[in-house]
Amino acid sequence: MNISRSCLALIVLGLTASISMADSVDPRFMPIGGGGSIVLTSPTDPAFTFSYLFGTTPTVDCGGSGGPSGDQCINPLATEFVNNSHVTWTAVTLEITEHSPSGTSGLTFSPLDSVSDPYFVNAESGILEDGNPFVRFFGTDATHPGILPAFGCDGDTCSGPTSGEDPVLLLYDFSILSDVQDAQFQGASFTVQGSATTAVPEPPAALLALGGGLLLLIFKRS
Repeated sequence: MNISRSCLALIVLGLTASISMADSVDPRFMPIGGGGSIVLTSPTDPAFTFSYLFGTTPTVDCGGSGGPSGDQCINPLATEFVNNSHVTWTAVTLEITEHSPSGTSGLTFSPLDSVSDPYFVNAESGILEDGNPFVRFFGTDATHPGILPAFGCDGDTCSGPTSGEDPVLLLYDFSILSDVQDAQFQGASFTVQGSATTAVPEPPAALLALGGGLLLLIFKRS
């Protein structure tokens, strides 16, 4: 009986240790307001990138940026960008490349759903055809306008639209809040490459009127 109890205690202890060592907070991302950022001149600008290198990349408590207090985030000052592409971005996709001897660290990358996203309504994550994980933010409405274009930039100093509800929020300037608690715990590293989707521009009213006039002329001749 004593042996059985000892074995049971060891099993329970092992399960407890496994639970404590398991992933509780995977790397998670969410757009937040930025300031003083890297200027991006197109939706596929290669400068829309950042990395987490274990033991090298500076991190701060996520709570200082509205994230989970006690978790570690990449310093948001290193993940700030400006949309200076002259078009509104209606979606942003983050493609992640992991760096580990085996090619993958076993981490799961996902949206940071505990943080309010002022730009997009929805978020999703998954695996791309090339095998890399991705996290995507998309969907706009009256209070989530996407990432609007800057009015213009002089070097890295830009101006642009702000939120009517929160004048401090720059609708053209954003940061990707990146919770790397689990990556830090496992000693993993990764690189993020961002890209954006833009709205299909509506044809100018004059062009529509011209097209309608041509159709009317064709029907009259026929």
